[in-house]
Amino acid sequence: MRKAITAVLVAVTFVSLACSTQDVDDSGTTAKVKAKFLADDKVSSLKIAVSTSDGIVTLTGKVPTELEKDQAQKDAASVDGVKQVVNDVNIDPNSLGATNAEAKADAKINQIEKDVSKSANDDEIKAKIGSKLLVAGVTGVKIDVSSGQVTLSGSVKDTRTKTEAETLASDTNGVKNVNNQLSVGR
Repeated sequence: MRKAITAVLVAVTFVSLACSTQDVDDSGTTAKVKAKFLADDKVSSLKIAVSTSDGIVTLTGKVPTELEKDQAQKDAASVDGVKQVVNDVNIDPNSLGATNAEAKADAKINQIEKDVSKSANDDEIKAKIGSKLLVAGVTGVKIDVSSGQVTLSGSVKDTRTKTEAETLASDTNGVKNVNNQLSVGR
């Protein structure tokens, strides 16, 4: 009986050690895969989660391109101790990742520059129209400009002044269209 109990204890100890060794190996493999991702500028190491079980590495997360997903698979497969890679990474073109971070930053900068330029151009158009109206002696006109679209509102003394205000605005560089909402009669 004593020999049987000793044999069972020895077997349990070996199984426990084997499980613990596998857990340590899996943790080490996961760490190596993550380190590989960190070293690769084509892979978003923070966007891809890594788990390992019995040498099988599973990748999850979201990246913007198939290229990045494929590179993560290659990197993981190249690590010693990896038996298989299950690549469950999803492609989301709107997500930010290693393969599109620079392009997304450039696009954002370009959009900001356009917005600033558009606003500056609209302000410039408004100032030019305001100057023209002032020189012509036209008063009582509110000027709004958005993307080159001019809206004149307010009240002027007669139809000739209303037409003159519209003509001065239309003849200003950068003006695409004039919406003349001026009323006649003060």
